[in-house]
Amino acid sequence: MDTYYALINKMTVKSGRRDEVVTILLESGKPFNDNPSCILYLVYKDKRDPNIIWVEDVWTNQNDHTAAMSTPEMRSHIMRCVPLLEGMPEQIEITSVGGKGLASH
Repeated sequence: MDTYYALINKMTVKSGRRDEVVTILLESGKPFNDNPSCILYLVYKDKRDPNIIWVEDVWTNQNDHTAAMSTPEMRSHIMRCVPLLEGMPEQIEITSVGGKGLASH
C-alpha cells in the first residue's frame, strides 16, 4: 500500500476554551472539503479530559499539506487558536498500513 501523509495532533486547551477551539478548527477545515489532496480531516473531543482535542489529517502528500497550512486564511485561524492553547500542539506523523477507510493510491 502506498502511504499517505498522515498526522494525529493533540491539543491541550486552556480550561473552558475547548468548544471555542473546536469551532475554530472546524471552520479552518472547511477549505479542505474542496481540496482533493485532503483525504481526511477530523476533529475529536477527548472523552476523559475536557481540555484535550485530537485532530486527524490524511493527505495525499506532505507538500500539499504544507501548502494548505501556509495559506493566509489558515495562518489567521492558527493565530486565533494559539492563545487558547496550553503550549504548542503535539504533532505525530503516522503511516497507514491498512484497514477500512483509506483506499490504496
